[in-house]
Amino acid sequence: MLGREPTVAVEVEWRRADPVNNTAKLFRHLAEGTLDDEVVVVQLFSRYYDLQSGGVSSKRQNAEFVGEVATDALAGFEYTPLTLDIDPPKRGGDRPDGWQAAVDTIADAIPER
Repeated sequence: MLGREPTVAVEVEWRRADPVNNTAKLFRHLAEGTLDDEVVVVQLFSRYYDLQSGGVSSKRQNAEFVGEVATDALAGFEYTPLTLDIDPPKRGGDRPDGWQAAVDTIADAIPER
C-alpha cells in the first residue's frame, strides 16, 4: 500500500488493439520523474479480451505484465487489472443491456483495491 492518498488513474479498455499503450506511457512518465505523485493505475478490461476457450488474450496478458513490472520497478506506483463485465458493441453499436450495472459494480470495487 502507498503511504499517502495516491492519484488514481482508471484506464478503460473497451476494444483497443493495444491496451498496453496508454498505460505504458504513464509508466514511462513516472520513470522519467515527470509525475511526482503516488499513482495507482486501475486498468479495466471488457470481456472483449476474454478467450472463448478460457483465459484472456495475449493483449491483456501483455498489459498486465507491463503493469506488474512497473509496480516492481517504480516507487510509489501500483497497478491493478480488473474485468469490466461487459461484452462491448462493435463501432456504432448500442451499449449492451446491463452495462450501467456492470459499471456501478466495478466502480464500487475500485476503492477496495
